[in-house]
Amino acid sequence: MSDVLGYKGKNVVITGAASGMGQAAAQLLVDLGAEVYALDIAEISAPVAAAIRVDMKDGDSIDKAVAQLPSDIHALFNCAGVPSPPFSAEETVLINFAGLRYLTEALVDRMGNGSGIASIASTAGMGWRPNLALVKEFLALDNSHSAAVQWLQANADKVPDGYGFSKQCIIVYTMHMARELAKKGIRINCIAPSPTDSGFMKILKGEGQIPDEAVELFLPSNGQYATGAEMGAPLVMLNSALASFVSGNNLPVDFGYCAEVTMAQRDDLLGIA
Repeated sequence: MSDVLGYKGKNVVITGAASGMGQAAAQLLVDLGAEVYALDIAEISAPVAAAIRVDMKDGDSIDKAVAQLPSDIHALFNCAGVPSPPFSAEETVLINFAGLRYLTEALVDRMGNGSGIASIASTAGMGWRPNLALVKEFLALDNSHSAAVQWLQANADKVPDGYGFSKQCIIVYTMHMARELAKKGIRINCIAPSPTDSGFMKILKGEGQIPDEAVELFLPSNGQYATGAEMGAPLVMLNSALASFVSGNNLPVDFGYCAEVTMAQRDDLLGIA
């Protein structure tokens, strides 16, 4: 039972590993004995097997990173993400979702029975139901950055909130892909974090000029921001042997925020219910 999570000696790939949730997950995976291949545009501090620089909004950059990854991959963790503002809606969707999808589909053929994919969505994406038709339209595009850019530019008026839309796409993509990947024995899940104390949040509230009180509307009733480790751990659990029959799920990691909304105990500001 010493390797109950099943990561020892396994090749895992993680994006967004330089900071926040991704950094916490990368360090945990190293501690669990995994061979960690970490991708980020920024410098990576965790003692990983390989640190690879990648720009997630650039298909060529992702291709170069993929060429440096092993042929056998046990788990993929999609943690890279940026806030909007200060990033434009187009940049945000390209980094947070289009790049995630491009990398995921580039690596699926290297993953076998028992492997898993886990991504970071957000409570900001939990209102996907009212926007499902638009999300499905975007997901129906071919998996290329050029197609994503053309669609985003043609539909800019329909996607004013690039961050929320990108996270809606992650949640719907996770559920949509579960059926196809199940045929190969590959699981896919995501988490929806509530506001987390991280560099991401500092950028959002600093350069983005989002006031504290606006963010705090989405805190759970304990009034606390989560830590990166409190998000990284559930992500690692979802791709672990302990969750070997769990797929197609979006797990809210929010200390009950979404439950409160669903039970009409607080205002539904995101269209969750």
